[in-house]
Amino acid sequence: DIKDCFFSIPLHPGDRERFAFSIPERNHQAPTQRYQWKVLPQGMKNSPTLCQIAVGKALQSLRRGYPGATIIHYMDDILLSHQDESVLQRLYDQTV
Repeated sequence: DIKDCFFSIPLHPGDRERFAFSIPERNHQAPTQRYQWKVLPQGMKNSPTLCQIAVGKALQSLRRGYPGATIIHYMDDILLSHQDESVLQRLYDQTV
């Protein structure tokens, strides 16, 4: 399991507006404050898909480097498998 997976994926500065949100002041005493996420937020419709894509891209080099290994990921969970325990340990060390 990848700790704080969504919050470790930076948003491109040009895309931050798409993840903006507003917080009104109490009793509307001041203009509404508008904020933009700099990292992938949880709870947005497309966040799970973007997380899945980002983790898949991060694992590409491991998949190429260990063609005999099974590397399965779903969101922030990764399953590693290999017949050779020492190879599995190296793969694990590089993944974590």
